[in-house]
Amino acid sequence: MLGPDEPRYAAIGQAMARTGDLITPRLWGSPWFEKPPLLYWMTAAGTALGLESELAARLPVALLSLTFLVLAFELLRREFGDHAAGVSVALLATSAGWVAYSELSLTDLPLAVFFSLAVFLALPLLRKSTATGEQIRFLLIGACLGMAMLAKGLVPVALFVPGIWFLRRWWRHWWLAALACVLIAGPWYFAVFARNGNQFLEEFFWKQHFQRIYSTSLQHVQPWYYYIPVLLGGLFPWTPLFLLLARPGKPGEHRWDPRRRLLLATACFGFLLFSIPLNKLPGYLIPVLPTLFALLGSRFDRKLVTELGRGWLLAPALLIACIPVIAHGLPGALGAGRIAGFRVLGISATELFYVAAPLAALLLAKRSWRPSLLILSVVAGGIYLKVTAYPAIDETVSARALWQEIQPRSASVCDGGMNRDWLYGLNYYQGASIPPCGSGHFDFALRAQGRARPELFDLRAPLK
Repeated sequence: MLGPDEPRYAAIGQAMARTGDLITPRLWGSPWFEKPPLLYWMTAAGTALGLESELAARLPVALLSLTFLVLAFELLRREFGDHAAGVSVALLATSAGWVAYSELSLTDLPLAVFFSLAVFLALPLLRKSTATGEQIRFLLIGACLGMAMLAKGLVPVALFVPGIWFLRRWWRHWWLAALACVLIAGPWYFAVFARNGNQFLEEFFWKQHFQRIYSTSLQHVQPWYYYIPVLLGGLFPWTPLFLLLARPGKPGEHRWDPRRRLLLATACFGFLLFSIPLNKLPGYLIPVLPTLFALLGSRFDRKLVTELGRGWLLAPALLIACIPVIAHGLPGALGAGRIAGFRVLGISATELFYVAAPLAALLLAKRSWRPSLLILSVVAGGIYLKVTAYPAIDETVSARALWQEIQPRSASVCDGGMNRDWLYGLNYYQGASIPPCGSGHFDFALRAQGRARPELFDLRAPLK
């Protein structure tokens, strides 16, 4: 488990499985209204099936991601054809942002899945002057938005504002979407309010939705331009291909029909919406990725991606070749909060292979093979990154290795000043909160400077 949020969400879901209370989220016995219950229910289901605790929290998210890729392909195939849908899904599935958040027990990917499905379901309404099955489609859109509200509150409703505008001619059917949304999300919201009253309203709506816009107390304050590098990194290694959207089209080609305008407006509006609040996290931007890749893939509804020249694929190939270098710097970047430890000289033969593979594919392979070989190079590079970086991340960033060290004496350990990334992780592995040192008599204290790995101090040792 990484960071402060993942261990908390996993602990809440496992508590739901143990207690059978699927209404009130509880962290170490106390109500916790930071997020809605969808992710907690997914973890509770994994726990009830007997999965190991970390797997119970992460596997449902990964399966949801894979299921979405299948559904997204089918929905986009009906709009832009097999080839365009295949390009969209293949690039999304191998992008850094989607891969990373498909493995974490966080609410961002479930939100992205159901919100994006709602957007994709709306596309046929903009393609036809009189679409068939309009009522069923609006019910499905509302159901997806209801599931998204169970993932992250009011956020999907705000994100769907462009969709409401583009679907304004069908305003008589909006009540169907609203009804489906309320039927899906309403029971939990009503139940949790009935049980917890104003405490839920104040924490969930006022603090977690509105104070997040202007308050510095939530500890996620970032500058207004924060999401520019985050978006470029989330699209990695396909970021340069988005320049294709600015490429002039052929005469008579309807590149910006209402469907594509909806995708573009949804992505731009989401980027702006998340950039306005003071508090920002990288995962907030994940719901933007599927619409962006769908928009990029739609450029290939009448043109094969294999027709792209080497010039368009050179920059992605160079970025893919950087994956081995990133693998060595990633643990340090996650642990210290800065990019450190990158190594270029003295690479091994294995690393040289992963660096050379995408470049060789670009320079030596047949034109029809190049895109597929670059995608396979991303997959191979991703596996190499996991094999190389994950053990170091487990040792230096996750609290699991530290917990294994202190577990024999955990009953006599107190919190002498730790970053919450470490504190919440240790609480998760211990199954209870580590008490502060001022709350009793303890033999050992865990202390740390900033985000550094905490050190164990013997409080019984005489002061020098």
